Amino acid sequence: MRKSATLLALLCLAPLARPAQPDGLRQLADRAAIEEVMQKYIWSVDSLDADGYVSVFTEDAVIEQPNSTEKGREAIRKVVTGLQERQAANRAAGKPPGNLYHVISNERISFQSATEATYQSYWQTMRRGEDGRYVAGGFGSSEDHLVRQRDGRWLIKYRKLVVFND
Repeated sequence: MRKSATLLALLCLAPLARPAQPDGLRQLADRAAIEEVMQKYIWSVDSLDADGYVSVFTEDAVIEQPNSTEKGREAIRKVVTGLQERQAANRAAGKPPGNLYHVISNERISFQSATEATYQSYWQTMRRGEDGRYVAGGFGSSEDHLVRQRDGRWLIKYRKLVVFND
């Protein structure tokens, strides 16, 4: 009887002794979802998928980069449609289209709350030059502020790109 009482007491106290797994598991799921959003961002811009590109941003999102700021999805869409136009002009001129391939590294995700996160990384773009060799198009850092939507999806609300010039 005493063993049964001890076992019953341990079973009752066990939930109190465990760490708060739901928060930890939620944060792991959030990290995976944020990484997926950022990967979709890169694959969409590199494949010139304007619909996929704007789908990772909130309606009122802002992209701040050297020499320009885009506000809202329609302005953000022009980032990809502008690349499409430049590639078409290059093809028409008999030049390589200038496809971009992003390389992302040193990613870091931090949470400000259960509905706000920051994603930071270094980026590099590669493209094929006129001699057929791949060259770096640019190098810099990015800082993205993401927000969790009511349906649970994470979207980019603000993106700041820095181009390294030194």
